[in-house]
Amino acid sequence: MKKSILFGALIFLGSIGLKAQTNADGSYSIPVYVTNPTAYGPSYYNIYVGISGVDNGDLLPYMFDSGSPNFFSTAGSGGDSNASTDGFFNFSGNGSPGYFYQTLTNTISLGSSDQTTYASTQDNVDWAQIRAVSNTVGTTNYPSNNMLPDGTYGNFGAGLYGSSTLATILTQIPLASGLKQGYSIDFTTNLTSAGTGSLTLGLSTGLLNTLSNLPGAIVLSMLPSGSNLPTADGTIPGYQRPQVSNVAVSLTKDGTTIITNMPLVLDTGGGINQIIYDTDTNLFEYDHSTNLIVSSNNQTIYNISDNTTAWDGQVVVDTNNPNGTRINSGGYFFQSNIVTFDLADGIVIIDPVPEPTSSWMILAGGGLLLFLRFGYFKRKS
Repeated sequence: MKKSILFGALIFLGSIGLKAQTNADGSYSIPVYVTNPTAYGPSYYNIYVGISGVDNGDLLPYMFDSGSPNFFSTAGSGGDSNASTDGFFNFSGNGSPGYFYQTLTNTISLGSSDQTTYASTQDNVDWAQIRAVSNTVGTTNYPSNNMLPDGTYGNFGAGLYGSSTLATILTQIPLASGLKQGYSIDFTTNLTSAGTGSLTLGLSTGLLNTLSNLPGAIVLSMLPSGSNLPTADGTIPGYQRPQVSNVAVSLTKDGTTIITNMPLVLDTGGGINQIIYDTDTNLFEYDHSTNLIVSSNNQTIYNISDNTTAWDGQVVVDTNNPNGTRINSGGYFFQSNIVTFDLADGIVIIDPVPEPTSSWMILAGGGLLLFLRFGYFKRKS
């Protein structure tokens, strides 16, 4: 029975990204791509976003980043790095890379690379227009077309630690009645610049029950931030930069093993490496550990052997970090896990997924039609 439930759920979740739409339960399915995979590998998950009145409202590619709190965009800036700014955001906590930005207010839309819009904010919302980029060689300008060197126009933050004004756009898109605030991401389909993963925005009780009860499902509590995030009709409590409360981290190097606890950041923008941020230098001797195991309540979340991640990255310890000791999953984690952030209940659900085969994908395409036609996740009246 559990295997049949798993198969049915994976058919639905793995295939909704093939064509973005409003699902039977009222949730949105938004495609996610990889831009320039030859140069950057599959570690750059991209979503297409449009800004009303800016660059004709065109849907442009942005890094989809669950480790970042806001929507940062170079669109409409004219490549002017000398304009006044409202703030600075740095990603690691060590000052680089980072964005100097000014806050603007517009309607924001999500859609596909063929310029089809599938979801939009109801009203104007705040976003961060990038005016300059700070990196390892200092503050730099960018091309006049505003595209950054990685082929995107900035960073679409899906993190949950924004403010009551400047925050992720995902919580500010209106949801159908009965849906909970949150989103589910399935990037397990070997993404390319043409093949898409899926972002499901808005969570039904049926979907959450299914995901929570799949074989191997891991349900973790999230860390409240004490701040509220804006929604289309009010606010909802936010969560910290490391979304998950303490996990056990086992590190082995040169025959010595240490087990310590720290918060976990599930970060689609985390890249190819497995990074541990340390407020001091206590863990530096475990830089490039040959074995790493991350677990909670004796249940393994993931592990890395031979100091090599799935995308040929390494286990890296970054010391003297001001934003607290934490472990970053790296973007490769999402290659083999469906991850769901349920803001309403304060939990994250992790569902491990085997590497899909071509025959599995053929079945998935057919399964999609059945699920949507008969309203498998139909909203209850």
